[in-house]
Amino acid sequence: MSLEDERLELALKASNEGIWDWDLSSGEIYYSNRLLMFLGYGRIGAPNIFAEVEKRVHPDERVQFQRKLDRLILEGGKLFATEARILTNGGGWKWFRVRGVPERDHEGNAIRVVGSLIDISKRRNAQIALAEERSMVDLVLDSTPVNVYFKDRDSKFVRTNVATAQRMGVKSVAELIGKTDHDFFGKEHADQSRARELKIMETGVGHKEVMEHEVWEDGTESWVLVTKEIWRSMSGEVIGTFGLTHEVTELMKLQNDLKRVASELQGVNREISEERHLLRLVVDNVPVFVYFKDLESNFVLVNRRLAEFVEASSTEDVEGKHNRDFFLPSLVQSAEADEKRIMETGEPIERKLEELCWKDRKVTWSVSSKYPWYHRDGSLRGTFGVSSDVTALMQTREKLEQITEVLGQQNEAMEEELNLAREIQQAAFPSEILPMKAAGIEARFHHRYQPASKLAGDFFEVLPLSEGKAGFFVCDVMGHGVRSALVVSMLRGLIEKQYESLGAEAGAFLTGLNDGLCHLLERTAQMIFATAVYGVVDLVGGEICFSLAGHPSPMLRRGGQVEILEVGAQEKGPALGVVPGFVFSEVTLPLREVSGVLMFTDGVFEVLDKKGEEFGLERLQRALEKTEGGASALDEVMRAAQKFAVEGVFEDDLCLLGLELRAGT
Repeated sequence: MSLEDERLELALKASNEGIWDWDLSSGEIYYSNRLLMFLGYGRIGAPNIFAEVEKRVHPDERVQFQRKLDRLILEGGKLFATEARILTNGGGWKWFRVRGVPERDHEGNAIRVVGSLIDISKRRNAQIALAEERSMVDLVLDSTPVNVYFKDRDSKFVRTNVATAQRMGVKSVAELIGKTDHDFFGKEHADQSRARELKIMETGVGHKEVMEHEVWEDGTESWVLVTKEIWRSMSGEVIGTFGLTHEVTELMKLQNDLKRVASELQGVNREISEERHLLRLVVDNVPVFVYFKDLESNFVLVNRRLAEFVEASSTEDVEGKHNRDFFLPSLVQSAEADEKRIMETGEPIERKLEELCWKDRKVTWSVSSKYPWYHRDGSLRGTFGVSSDVTALMQTREKLEQITEVLGQQNEAMEEELNLAREIQQAAFPSEILPMKAAGIEARFHHRYQPASKLAGDFFEVLPLSEGKAGFFVCDVMGHGVRSALVVSMLRGLIEKQYESLGAEAGAFLTGLNDGLCHLLERTAQMIFATAVYGVVDLVGGEICFSLAGHPSPMLRRGGQVEILEVGAQEKGPALGVVPGFVFSEVTLPLREVSGVLMFTDGVFEVLDKKGEEFGLERLQRALEKTEGGASALDEVMRAAQKFAVEGVFEDDLCLLGLELRAGT
């Protein structure tokens, strides 16, 4: 094995990818050692999973897998990319991300497909586990007596729990979505509620535990404690308001001025990087005690509030215990009778006022709702309950306000740091690129840039080299967030260091960037890389050249037609930061043949529609053909991709850089 082959093998190993090579004419397929290890086969006897899709691909992904494969081979597709479960030699299914590109003969027929395969079972299994945990949290929210709801900027309900729908008198949550307070309350109260929500969205200042007197459309009166906060998107944009409503009408009438409180579910306007952390935050901060019990009435799972209520040091100290460990027999017998009846009948007990007689003789009061708890297969697992301590209401509120203040300060600090980092990164992009003229030709650069998160991994550069000559660069760093932003900073530093000496030669320029990035990342434990394309336009010399590092080929406007730059296998190098010492080659074209160039990142063509189909390079090419070039061409490409995408949302960074060439004035 040559040194280059060894380096490539090490790079693939670091990225945890296996390689496959399918010769369509002979039907033979080659698997790398790592891929064979994924599938559980030795060098001999491994099946061709692409020729035996019916046998080797899981039924749930089989149709999409075959459709994408047919589109690649039979319909002239450029890229095969999908995720599917594949049968291993041990008889089990593993999740894999599969990618491949074709090699075609001079007539355009696919004669060979080469690609990679990576095991993503851990991520998929983690998603399943997360869905299970989310189901439990949904059970908590939909069973708690607190009304939780989100409203858009027009004060229309966009998400609520079951308790809110029931209180508003509708049959389901779906019937409540899209309605406003004016559909249920008298005009005066609905107008006041709308005015308060407008003020929250304008000022960013919410209110906590405000007593409101409600007058319903039929004249009925009620009293509630309302907490409302501003609701922001992950990017900080104001989406609407978030609220919790806790009805206190019953206790107001029966116990004079006894008040119940709904504590805020906080954190909706903060950026949470891990969904599981958010779910646990909801459980531990919901303003009620949450517990699950088995068939013997032993605690199986409790939230932090309940552990604190019984003066345990942690939730683990409560789990496995019984009511008899904390309360006198009178309460133990009553609770067991309730739980037995719930398990026998399947009917819940809701909003029961209970006197709690503790073993140390103290007495407190709570309002409890108890429900049957079932396994996912429908079999009975025990009971599930939520309760509120109405004895120490004021003390609880004070503690929660302190917690809210601390979390709010932390949220503001994190938001400020992320916004500062975003501003620094955005400041590096030029707001305008001046045109270049020489030899009777004018070159104009146009760009469009749209990051998917606060810190992006896509960027571009236009580098003036000499009279009538400029370099232009588009790059896509793997991933998002702080790590990708750091790699962007590294690459920009390398560009600044070498562009004056190497910028005029496209291949040498990428070779230098690759060597520099490999050196900077050599001590990094994780695999990090960036795809890139670099071009040099020489108006005086009358030529334009390109060099690619694992990046999609640019699109050229030639003779009134739009085509994808053809690059051979030897001319398209690996991504930057993967193979140290790699020498990148370049493709050179006469400038008279080219009137426009479009370079882009995968965020524009990998968007999916509702069927899971990619926008793809062919649709991008057709969108570009509808234009005459210039800045409007970039806008048309973005409009077409956005119209194709689900809900018009780009989930990845978007970067477009266009070059327009025309006769100078």
